[in-house]
Amino acid sequence: METALLPLLIIVAGLILGGIARLILPGTEDLSVSATIVVGIAGAGIGSIVVNMLGATPTIGEFSLWTVVGGIIGSVLVLIAVVLVRRRFGHDEKLDPPAVRALISGGESSAVEFKSTARVNLHTGNRDDGIELALVKTVAAFLNSDGGHLVIGVDDQGNPLGLERDLATVKKPDLDRLELWIVDMLQRSIGTTAATAVGVRFAELEGVDVAVLDVSPSDRPVFVNMPKGGHTADFYVRVGNSTRKLMTDEFDEYRQTRWR
Repeated sequence: METALLPLLIIVAGLILGGIARLILPGTEDLSVSATIVVGIAGAGIGSIVVNMLGATPTIGEFSLWTVVGGIIGSVLVLIAVVLVRRRFGHDEKLDPPAVRALISGGESSAVEFKSTARVNLHTGNRDDGIELALVKTVAAFLNSDGGHLVIGVDDQGNPLGLERDLATVKKPDLDRLELWIVDMLQRSIGTTAATAVGVRFAELEGVDVAVLDVSPSDRPVFVNMPKGGHTADFYVRVGNSTRKLMTDEFDEYRQTRWR
């Protein structure tokens, strides 16, 4: 049980250490959750090295004060390095447009789906819980199947629409903040561990930005809960170019063939 929980504990520890570093270092409020976790984990590693050099030998089951302090200091140092690199080279990592066009050109399939928005209903112009849940269902279906790519900001034919509607709903209307919202919502609805298998990147097509969620297949079943509360534990898979919910008997049969 402890071995199975170790990856989750590492992620949580990384998030805590990275979060503390962000509080100490101003100007990092746009750092994504996934980047914060990486900063914390890297900082913990650096802190452990420093503590060991000073003569301490912390173990997995022993968290001394110096171990914690070393992890925080290490996380701050890593975060400073990240900030300097971002300021020097820029941090807006965008996909190559031809690669995204090639992905879109094949249309929707078992491994590709298009969505006009991530959270805005185009008919009402307002944020819609149902639109958000549809995004989560698709991601979970990819995780429970063979992985895939969810392209946000294009219509059903793959024509670029942009992300302006979604950007208008986040506190700070930029791509980093939108990525942060997507990651946070996935963590709430499918769990932190499953959310780490989802990469969020952006590309500029015909003068507008689109988002591409790269989803790796999961090595265990992933269940969906309502993003804003409600434990439903629904199970979704990809069937052709659609997302389908499996009933209990169907899930049992699917699990036996998918995860042997």
